[in-house]
Amino acid sequence: MESIRIKDLAKAAQARLFGNAALSVSSIVIDSRETAPASMFVCIVGENNDGHKYVESAYENGCRVFLMSDVDVVSSFMQKHEDVGVILVSDTEEAFRLMAEWYLNSLTVKKIGVTGSVGKTTTKSLVSAVLSEKYRVVCNDKNYNTKLGLCMTTFKANRDTQIIVYEMGMDRAGEIDEYCSWVKPNTAIITVIGDSHLERLGSKEAIADAKLEITHRLRQGDALIYNSDSPFLDMFTLSKRTQMNFTPIAVGQRDSVVHIEKVVDNGLKGISFVLKTKDEKLKISLPLLGKHNAINAALAATCGLTYEVPKEKIIKALANASGTDRRLAYEDINGLTLLDDSYNANPASMAAGLDVLASVKAKRHVAILADMYELGEDEESGHIQTGEKAGEVGVDLLVAIGRNASLMADGALSKSRKISVVKFKDVESAAEKIMSLLAAGDAVLVKGSNATRVSAVAEMIRSMKA
Repeated sequence: MESIRIKDLAKAAQARLFGNAALSVSSIVIDSRETAPASMFVCIVGENNDGHKYVESAYENGCRVFLMSDVDVVSSFMQKHEDVGVILVSDTEEAFRLMAEWYLNSLTVKKIGVTGSVGKTTTKSLVSAVLSEKYRVVCNDKNYNTKLGLCMTTFKANRDTQIIVYEMGMDRAGEIDEYCSWVKPNTAIITVIGDSHLERLGSKEAIADAKLEITHRLRQGDALIYNSDSPFLDMFTLSKRTQMNFTPIAVGQRDSVVHIEKVVDNGLKGISFVLKTKDEKLKISLPLLGKHNAINAALAATCGLTYEVPKEKIIKALANASGTDRRLAYEDINGLTLLDDSYNANPASMAAGLDVLASVKAKRHVAILADMYELGEDEESGHIQTGEKAGEVGVDLLVAIGRNASLMADGALSKSRKISVVKFKDVESAAEKIMSLLAAGDAVLVKGSNATRVSAVAEMIRSMKA
């Protein structure tokens, strides 16, 4: 980010400034462990933690500028340290957003918003890789797709940045609209409308409406690039649920203007496919696992074509793409192939992960599957279907974890007489015995909702590596 005077940040947040008003900052952080000289520490007050508890450790790291909301902490802190500058507000998170909006408005950049029930982090990374072949690009770190993440992403940019790629997550109606009210994307990308957050939003129609909020601030000439193979992403639905204040670009294997053809699964080497437009034909190789990643790469390639990235550079960027942590990342562990897809889960991504597992050559295929959360009324059917999928693709051993383990087990046994099933009530009890269930030559998929902490099982398997 550019160096910014704290008096300008205070003005942007309509805040009171105390202490040394002559200070400037060149980085903004919300984790005290990342503070340094010339950084501003934003004291976020959350449900389980309060950033005000860490102002002293931030000061010890050389930080001298603080965004705070606790008057008592401010008073005692400034009595102790006369060299600090403190911006005092009633809500540090909202003040941070106001600062980010002000800073973004000072830049001359194009902004791309990426959302969807599945695949948005991967797609965001691929979009950034493709556009970086021609432009100076900034995007979210990891999966920082909340209000705080979007603010942090904004402050990564500087005067030379040409494009910012924002990943936009949500768990309630109106959230993406709030993001877009200040980000104001020039291009929107939707990966898929799925089951995520069904419990909170109540219906798939409501999920579609929430995701389509990303179109609210698009203007004439702006593009919506979307997966035309997804439910609720077709011209009829778009015309019914949006103002059509954008240029729609359909990408997929049906009803599309950008066609995905000849998708080939090359196992652990990734996938390949052909992308065809009216004027272009791209033969794409992608080193990410699973045929489902074809749509993510196709959306990224289409975005690249929209921004006039030469097709040769698009092909190169996708051929050199790297995966993201805990999203079908694979590695060899003493002869065992670990497929770590433990970041999150819903029925669609479970099915995709099981397809990848089945494609791997192995003596035995093992699926370690934990609960999927926020499925609402589809919780029972979603877990049964996942078990059925495990049986259908030929999984040899299903390790089912959580309150829905029996549902997954029943589904698997209804589709396969050869599958073995082991059930555990939680990750902790599974971890005690998991090693005794695995052997060299196995291909092992670990997947479940992030809140189940099934990633601990993947880490335990990883610890086998000598």
